[in-house]
Amino acid sequence: MLFDPKQENLPYTFALIKPDTTLKPNVVQEVVNKIEAAGLTIKNFVQVQQLYREEVLNLFYKQQKYMDEIMTYMLSGECVMFLLCHETENPILVWKKMIGNKDPIEAKKADPQSLRGIYGTSIIKNEFHGSDDPFSANKERDIFKFPIPQKIPDFKFDKMLVSLETLFKFLYPPNLEHSNALERLDIFAIYGPCVNYHSVDQCLCRECALVGKEHLEGVRESLIASEQTKLGIKIRPQPTTATKTQLPQRVQLPPIRLLKEEDIKQIYQSLCEKCQFHCNGYAHLQGGRNMQHIMTDQELNTLAKEMNKQEILELLYSEKGNAANVMIETIDLNEPNHYTKEMIQLLFQELETDYYNRFKFYHLQNVILEDRRIRMNAWMSILINKPIHRFKNPKLVCKVPPEMRKNPESIHYTINRILPLNQTYKKKDITKMPLDFPPNLADKEKLNPNEEKLALLKKLHRDTHHMVEIQDAKKVVSNGVYLLRKYNDGRNGEWDNYSSLKAMNRGSYVNYEEKKRKEKL
Repeated sequence: MLFDPKQENLPYTFALIKPDTTLKPNVVQEVVNKIEAAGLTIKNFVQVQQLYREEVLNLFYKQQKYMDEIMTYMLSGECVMFLLCHETENPILVWKKMIGNKDPIEAKKADPQSLRGIYGTSIIKNEFHGSDDPFSANKERDIFKFPIPQKIPDFKFDKMLVSLETLFKFLYPPNLEHSNALERLDIFAIYGPCVNYHSVDQCLCRECALVGKEHLEGVRESLIASEQTKLGIKIRPQPTTATKTQLPQRVQLPPIRLLKEEDIKQIYQSLCEKCQFHCNGYAHLQGGRNMQHIMTDQELNTLAKEMNKQEILELLYSEKGNAANVMIETIDLNEPNHYTKEMIQLLFQELETDYYNRFKFYHLQNVILEDRRIRMNAWMSILINKPIHRFKNPKLVCKVPPEMRKNPESIHYTINRILPLNQTYKKKDITKMPLDFPPNLADKEKLNPNEEKLALLKKLHRDTHHMVEIQDAKKVVSNGVYLLRKYNDGRNGEWDNYSSLKAMNRGSYVNYEEKKRKEKL
């Protein structure tokens, strides 16, 4: 088992059963049963193994007084070795308590049920060994090359840990066919992180909102009770309507309107199908008072344009001076660059993730803001006709080690490119074609005279649409319908969604043909 840095290391102790006891399998089984009964978990169990002289020296280097006797005894037979872990307590202390004192006589006096008191006969033949501290446990584990015991970390909801799935929910919401992912990416970096929180007022239907509000009211009451307990305030019963008196509340919390991930998990089965789809498909950005508001698409678009305006204006001031105020009024503030999902994955491919493939928000923030600087420079080079290589990186002014420029946790993090990803990214070329796939006529090196026109049409088909009048459909479309290519970039893209077939009061050619077919049936 290889070491996985994303898993959680367990505290452990090294345990060894000496030769005389190892010769008795029934006694070894009794010891194993007692170990499991004490709540210890056996890791990397090695039943029998003959020790080497170097291993004995490294294992008992503290016992120089009895080294000759220990060496003779430990090399006389095989031993059983394993690592022990405990879920809640320190395994070193638990195992030390189980085996007892080094002297079996003293161990039996202190605790008759200790393992050394039961099976040991002398200080040399006390039959059991255990690590004294974590440093010794690590050293003894390394002698026998046991891997460090690990476990899968418990999943915890943390808004500062963002997965690509959650990020893509925010960048490409299902209700927008062509969202500007880069503008949303910049908003995520500056005002984020985006979260899988959902508002009972904005996201859920009326019936599901009532379920959510009832749950959130219970959460709010529990928070008030815990806060009163911390402050030492006695929890008094609520006044009845008959008394018509209101007791003063020392702890007050505003109403909660956002369902967090753990809240949604509890009431998910009570939601309708439409609200379940919303919770599964959307991620939001918080805002407003007490962060209880979900930013709408219109608010995000307005915020993105304002961000672009401010940054472009600052760059124009440095290049054009006071003329920037006039120029900014004529500039389209929509970002000209566009990233696909593959490009965004490429942008974050060097960042580390946790066991559940979640990125630290601070790492994502540094990468996105550095990429935004590059995109803004590329945008400015188009606006003022200045070569992009003449825009200087302000982070390069400071002389820092190259390692810091590659570290996403450092303020000096730098991306070594001057062009946006959409201008440098290349799709992988298909080097091997399936054997059963017929060769394309357009790729044929030598063409017959009767194949030249057809090969030209096939080449046009790769990059063009064919627009015809509906009156000429039978003559043109029936013979050249392959020119209407499939549009793959849309969410539900088909050729009939993105091709223009014009006619007078007849609709599209597709609908027209379907209507004729239904009439025949």
